[in-house]
Amino acid sequence: MPRSIFSWIYPPTCFGLPELESRRCALCGNLCVDCTCPECEHPVFTGEQEGKCGVRGCLEHLLDRDLVAWIEVLDNRLTSLREEAQRREVPTLPCPECGEVQMINIYNGGPYLCHGHFYAGEKYGWMRKEQY
Repeated sequence: MPRSIFSWIYPPTCFGLPELESRRCALCGNLCVDCTCPECEHPVFTGEQEGKCGVRGCLEHLLDRDLVAWIEVLDNRLTSLREEAQRREVPTLPCPECGEVQMINIYNGGPYLCHGHFYAGEKYGWMRKEQY
């Protein structure tokens, strides 16, 4: 994004929006002010004259092959992120009654329960429900 001497120059599609910080580009997923997508050059009729679309990250005029390419890129990113989340899984200590080991993952924030015990982390291990 270009920068002026005094401040950032925001893309023209973002001016005047009260939710400027929370609006995201439909194509790249970046915030509107950080969008790296080019402006759409597709010809459109505005009123009685012809002009260009000019929308950043325009999905309406995106070519089929470009849409498929974006889907493949995002699918590969999602696969990589899921693999990283799986790599970060850690096992609990064995349950004091049955010896079962559960996997703590980032999708399931807990609580981890087994036979009336609650897993309170590595420091405290398994605790009886009445003890916490």
